[in-house]
Amino acid sequence: MKLFKKKSAIILAAALPITALAACGGNAGDGGSQTAAVTDVSENTGSTEIQSSGAQGEKILHAGSNAMYGASNMDPADDWNGWYLEFFGIAETLFKLDDAYDAIPTLVKDYKEPEDGVTWEFELRDDVLFHNGEKMTAQSVVDCFNRTFEVNERAAETLSVAKMEADGQKLTITTPSPDPTFLYSLCDPLFSVYYADSSISDDEYDKQTFATGPFMVDEFTADVQTVVAKNKDYWNGKPKLDKVYLDTYKDEDAMIMAMQNEEVYLIDGTSAALLTCNEATGFEVQSASTSRAEKIVFNFKNSEFANEPAIREAIAWTIDRDGYETMCNETKLANWGIYPTTLTYGDNSALDIKITSQDKDQAGKVLDAAGFTDTDGDGIREANGKPIKLKMILGQGYDDVLNLCDILTSDLKSVGIELETEVYEALDGQDYFDQVEWDMNIEGKYMTPTGNASYFFDQDVVTGGSGNQGGYSNPEIDKLAEELHNTFDEDARNELVFKMEQILLDENSFIVFANGTNTYINNRKLTGYSPNPSNYYYLSETMDIEE
Repeated sequence: MKLFKKKSAIILAAALPITALAACGGNAGDGGSQTAAVTDVSENTGSTEIQSSGAQGEKILHAGSNAMYGASNMDPADDWNGWYLEFFGIAETLFKLDDAYDAIPTLVKDYKEPEDGVTWEFELRDDVLFHNGEKMTAQSVVDCFNRTFEVNERAAETLSVAKMEADGQKLTITTPSPDPTFLYSLCDPLFSVYYADSSISDDEYDKQTFATGPFMVDEFTADVQTVVAKNKDYWNGKPKLDKVYLDTYKDEDAMIMAMQNEEVYLIDGTSAALLTCNEATGFEVQSASTSRAEKIVFNFKNSEFANEPAIREAIAWTIDRDGYETMCNETKLANWGIYPTTLTYGDNSALDIKITSQDKDQAGKVLDAAGFTDTDGDGIREANGKPIKLKMILGQGYDDVLNLCDILTSDLKSVGIELETEVYEALDGQDYFDQVEWDMNIEGKYMTPTGNASYFFDQDVVTGGSGNQGGYSNPEIDKLAEELHNTFDEDARNELVFKMEQILLDENSFIVFANGTNTYINNRKLTGYSPNPSNYYYLSETMDIEE
């Protein structure tokens, strides 16, 4: 794989223009680069169609984003594309999450929970057609899931399956052991339901996958534009919009201008956008708190400095989390724990949290106590005889996080640590991380997108997890994570999660410094839209444009 380095820089906060404090654009990606490749989207939007009408009076919506439309292809089983396809209204899962993170049936008419603890029975809807006109049956779901297991290594971590059986519309899934979160795992977009057949090549899936959602792909150019058209045979009623253009903006100012000029009716609510397009200026701002975390990941495999507890603690004391929240106009919320406080197991009062504010003096004391001092007077402390010089790596498009790194560089310098930030075009998968030298990485990711607390630990924390880029390993965490999988009682599950959270906080092995919100700005003529806390859902059959 080829890795592109965009730039390498150490930028002091004093060198930042004042406008940078408001330029909190873009969201850190969910497992890969979500960066636009377009410099001028005006060529794509507003030139041939008006929002409310098109050919023969069609209702056409233009929506814009600088971070959320980053599908690499149209195969829901590949990488994280299932998330995008569900977000675009193309794909659906058997169950979906409501605003309270409860799993509710979507493509399922009825179901029985296992009497033996492992055998789940589902009666699928009888009126669902794939976009190619084929009927959804239990066998088609089995075929789809089998392919997803083959294509994506995350599948086995997300959904534990021992056996699947199909009989007409009856789907039976047996789990290897009792699974208290099985229905929630079925809400993961990785297990979107699509038409799978051995005669279809991977290249064909990449271009167009036949799913079941209210919209189907019409045109697709990665990182530039996705166009979807309504599915007239949608099982839950005909969508009100005929077509939607989803345009990726590299230039946030261009996106905001398009919103002001009514060329675009729906955009991400980034900080800069909120300063310009807000309720006071006639737009509608909608927001939902999420489990999306922005966190520092340490390279425990290859970084000598990352393996020093005192250095990790000093960094945790030095991050200005409250300042970051202000800088992002509260589109990101400061976090001193692990999970967001909106979740039951995110109750920080149940944890012993030592660091609750930025304190650079305390950071210095921690380093002093560890014997890490500046012996040659150059302003940089030494650890084990080596200057503490850290490298932070980021994926392209993390403008808000890059601003934070600029400020963190200055703050760490004041306590005797040098920080260099390198931005790469893509940091997607373990192979990419293994190709570069790094001590820290800032990652944005939903920690519990389906409401299942095991998700974050299984992928990012337990030994060998597919998202554990830094190679963190703790046998006690591994043991507790396994116990969590076999615990049904909610209070007991929460206790296990709190124990694991406390270990991470005590070690500063992952530093969660902020949680995101799903904030969007829409023209008031757009109706039927509201953000969901899980951020799985975006386009729907209920959205409409009213003049």
